[in-house]
Amino acid sequence: MKYLAILLIVFYQKFISPHKGFRCAYAVLHGGDSCSEAVKTIVRDKGPFGGYRDIRARFQACKEANETLIGSGQRRRGRNDCDECPDCDCDCSEACRFKKADACEHSSCDLPDLPCDCSF
Repeated sequence: MKYLAILLIVFYQKFISPHKGFRCAYAVLHGGDSCSEAVKTIVRDKGPFGGYRDIRARFQACKEANETLIGSGQRRRGRNDCDECPDCDCDCSEACRFKKADACEHSSCDLPDLPCDCSF
């Protein structure tokens, strides 16, 4: 069971995590390993059942780190955001993220058909 859990975490790290567009909030706020790397270590050392409490504690710490980042006005930004557009006023909309290349070629996010709503 331990090896299956580690295999699933490695699959996530190689094929899913690089494409999700943001980093682990715990790693952003505190540095160090991401949650997936920390959980992989816990599973390797204690197994998925023996390490259950440690895994839950890590995810709770990540949730709290995310709330801290949101509360401080920082956002967890991924490589799909319009970070290179200092004048982009709709950098947080999903549509702007997917049209990053088009949006960031201009000094402002001149995409009138996109919803510039940062409510999510």
